[in-house]
Amino acid sequence: MRSLVLVLSLALSACATAPATPINAPLGGLRADVEGRAPVGDDLIVLALSGGGARAASFHLGVLQQLRATPGRDGRPLSEHIAFITSVSGGSVLAAYYALHGEAGLETFDAAYLARDWRVRSPASPIGAAGALRGGANGSRGLRDWLAANVYGDAAMGDMGAGPRVILNATDLYNSTPFAFTQFFFDGLCSDVRQVRVADAVAASMAVPVVFRPVLVESYAERCAGPPEWAARVAADRTAPENARQTARAFQNYRGDTNAGQRYLHLSDGGVADNLGLLSLQVMRAAGPPAPLTAAEALQARRVLFLVVNAEYIRPRAFQREGTDAIGAIEMMYAPVDAATDVAKRASLDAWRAGLPAYERALREWRCDSPLNSRGTTWDCSDISLSMDVISFRDMTPAEYEALYDIETNVSLPRETVDALVAAGRGVVERNAAVAEFRQ
Repeated sequence: MRSLVLVLSLALSACATAPATPINAPLGGLRADVEGRAPVGDDLIVLALSGGGARAASFHLGVLQQLRATPGRDGRPLSEHIAFITSVSGGSVLAAYYALHGEAGLETFDAAYLARDWRVRSPASPIGAAGALRGGANGSRGLRDWLAANVYGDAAMGDMGAGPRVILNATDLYNSTPFAFTQFFFDGLCSDVRQVRVADAVAASMAVPVVFRPVLVESYAERCAGPPEWAARVAADRTAPENARQTARAFQNYRGDTNAGQRYLHLSDGGVADNLGLLSLQVMRAAGPPAPLTAAEALQARRVLFLVVNAEYIRPRAFQREGTDAIGAIEMMYAPVDAATDVAKRASLDAWRAGLPAYERALREWRCDSPLNSRGTTWDCSDISLSMDVISFRDMTPAEYEALYDIETNVSLPRETVDALVAAGRGVVERNAAVAEFRQ
């Protein structure tokens, strides 16, 4: 995890000790999920945007801008073919803004977020250390309200719709499982995701441990009868992915069906569990098709490209450059954490890629068992294919990579660095072979 380290100005320091309050409300009335604009055509794209602070948000902005500038087979911009975006931390900042503002947001996001120069309070500072002893150098409420005041206003998740639907990912610290801001996960809490403020959801996705106190979510288990059907089924299935089984057990905890009696969830940065936003998709996939695609998307699609955009920080390895005896105490602390994070990230990627053939077969069976869509009797229910590619800093030009690969996870960056990252993001999409093939 090398996710966004965002801090408020010292004027908000009192918020570090403010009592935590839940950000969600109980489910009532009509149950519905967070929606987005419908993708066009039968070529669909699913984007996964990693964490990584302003570095990631800048790089991801370039990726989205280039998708908008690239026509698909039907002549429409590829950005209009995006079915949904799953995101973490710095990626969530952009994804949520795009969902609220649509294509216009790709022009205004810079001014709303990237151009701001924020002060950083370190957990090592006297005030920060005092806050860290209470769970975070900076209070989650201050972060949430800052995002509302400067980036999202008081918009709720239910207000999204100008851009693609988004899945904002956080981590449930008690269960060590992903937690996504979708109704699928909020069903476990008997809660309505549409009423959550966008600023609160993004703050949960970017609540870096120690730097921020976790964001609090409450379970209203008494309002529902037992956990969702899939939770018991997946928890008992010894062949199901372990991540999905543990998340199913977490849902049982949320509903009070275990000794945990988990009334509150403490949500931290999504990168703690998975900095690419894929684990939540794995859980939804295990619950049954067509998820994580919606029914409408699954019926509409003929080709689906899963495009993972990885903008994580690559820490320089001084001990490798300087000799076998050069490693010191600081690098000895960081290097194993970096290695564990990198291995976990690759395992997440490999698991999703390895599961695509089975997901493709499941979608075909589901489509053939479902009523035909508007294509009528000529519709071939088995005509759907899934593919995947990963875009990362290593896809930059050699000159760009050398200049940008070790940009740290900061809350703000110099103007020239932001511009270079945006340009690099555009370039990697323009040169990407999977995107080029998808256009044919």
